[in-house]
Amino acid sequence: MKLKLIVASMSMLGFVSCQVLAATNTTTTTTTDTTTTTTAPAPKHHRHHHKKVHHVKKVEAEIVYKDMPVMAEPVCTISHSSMLMIGMTQNMGRAIPSSCNPGWFERIMLSGGINVDMGKWGNRNGNFIGENTQRLSLNDAYFNVGAKINDWTKAFASISYNTATINDPTAATPANHIAEYSAAYSNNAQSGSTQTLQLEQAFITLANFDESPIFVQVGKQFQDFSRYPLHPITRSLTQVMSETLATSAKIGFVAPMGFTGSAFVFDNPIPQIGQSSKPTNYGASLGIDMPSDQFGWDLGVAYLWDLMGVNDIAYAVNQFNIAAGLGEGYQSRTSGVAAYGDINFGPFVFDARYTTATGSFNVQDLPSRGVADISPMTGLPIAGATGAKPWTAGVQAGYGFDAFWGRQQDIFLGYQWSGEAAGLLLPKHRWLAGYNIDMWKDTKIGIEWDHDNAYGTGSGGNGKTTNLVSLRAGVQFS
Repeated sequence: MKLKLIVASMSMLGFVSCQVLAATNTTTTTTTDTTTTTTAPAPKHHRHHHKKVHHVKKVEAEIVYKDMPVMAEPVCTISHSSMLMIGMTQNMGRAIPSSCNPGWFERIMLSGGINVDMGKWGNRNGNFIGENTQRLSLNDAYFNVGAKINDWTKAFASISYNTATINDPTAATPANHIAEYSAAYSNNAQSGSTQTLQLEQAFITLANFDESPIFVQVGKQFQDFSRYPLHPITRSLTQVMSETLATSAKIGFVAPMGFTGSAFVFDNPIPQIGQSSKPTNYGASLGIDMPSDQFGWDLGVAYLWDLMGVNDIAYAVNQFNIAAGLGEGYQSRTSGVAAYGDINFGPFVFDARYTTATGSFNVQDLPSRGVADISPMTGLPIAGATGAKPWTAGVQAGYGFDAFWGRQQDIFLGYQWSGEAAGLLLPKHRWLAGYNIDMWKDTKIGIEWDHDNAYGTGSGGNGKTTNLVSLRAGVQFS
């Protein structure tokens, strides 16, 4: 008798639960060792079968746990008309925002920032790659989106709007090549001069470092060739020879003791002369990183099979072949190596960078004395000219402190130099100094002075000494 009352109570609970999904005609079956009770929305009646049952039946939208009906969360569906509209706009199979994705804000992360460069007092005609000579420009306005898909999959995308100095390499002449702020951001190493809005980065990361030190990344990203900040006021000489932004496939590792490494493959930004497709390039890196506020350091080295994968090198080389009437592209490859090291203790920071070609470039691609080795009449190398083997190096020291109303501030001083890099539109020497202050939370004001000594006219430069002072106001949000 007690057993029948329990079964009847269970049946009533199952019936009430079914009203939540009254739109369905689901039949609910509840079992015990001796009795099976079946309920349905209509008609409402009970059948008792005195038969031993050895299994539990699961039905749509309901789970039977220890003979007790427990409702699962209701299934969310997209309306038929919405599905048709998705198909009509060719978005079938894509991630579509809808009310069926609760908690999306817990998986999607947003951040961004704006850097406004202004002033540019002094000489704005140095014609050096990496310098922004616009009186007032956005450098840059960016918006980042990160997504945690699951424990093994993450995604990242960055949209950037940049109006720092942008030029067109196709406007080069044999005696006059044109510099700009960054061919990577402008995406115009091959041609074009109006690329201000870019999908700067977009890549997928497959990794779970709680389970494995190995990771895989695919998509558009900066390659692990040296270290540098994105969108500085003036890009360093080593950054110009190292910055590589491309759609790539990468495999690497992050070991518990701070050891890191990767191998990556991507297509060059320009083709070889006479070819329509762009050659495939590859590289590898190895480093160790021991971060700490009190005493931290890192050290790393990287190899690139073809330096034409560096956006600014491709931009500069492309001008030599365009001016000679040979078409857009390059003649042959030259590999390169980059090394970096940083150390910080307390408020002091020191860093060093070095990037070099491992061999000489084709003389048509990059003469050792730049345009001084080019005939102004034909655009071809003069007799006796040789290919350049460029290198760049730089050291910088900084000091951070709190003063003046308790604001975080830092000052820095650096020196950079290069060899056989006139054809890359780089100076021979550069001194720089700067000051930054956090005015309010995530709001920074900075000023930088660059003192450049160009290569002599006989070595492909203009022989000038120039000074440029820049002011920046920047904010970031997350």
